[in-house]
Amino acid sequence: MELKVNTSGKIKSIEIAGKFDIESTEEFESIFAKVIEPNPSVVSIELSRLDYIDSSGIGSLIKSLNTLKNKKGKLILVGMKPMIQNVFKLAKLDMFFEIMSAIEFQTKYVNQDDDSDIDDLLRRS
Repeated sequence: MELKVNTSGKIKSIEIAGKFDIESTEEFESIFAKVIEPNPSVVSIELSRLDYIDSSGIGSLIKSLNTLKNKKGKLILVGMKPMIQNVFKLAKLDMFFEIMSAIEFQTKYVNQDDDSDIDDLLRRS
């Protein structure tokens, strides 16, 4: 498994590539704990390069979701391959996790302009 941490504005992101199994949960949970230390409101888990996930990897994501919810934060799973998304749907985990495509996430969170209402008013003047 390969992990990469990114920050885009107020959003923290962890990219997971390869296999997310019992051998990699400890590393993921350690990095996740460091990422949420400053209490980010949104954490995304980028999964577009994830090829395999087992029950321990899923359990680690559930633990992360609960930890962040307790801190009043939001965990979003981004860019799942169809094969991985099917695992989440079969286990009905899509009812608990917010799952988005990379484009949906970019539009809703990354390209979000906090002053857009003011900018719109200024353009109309």
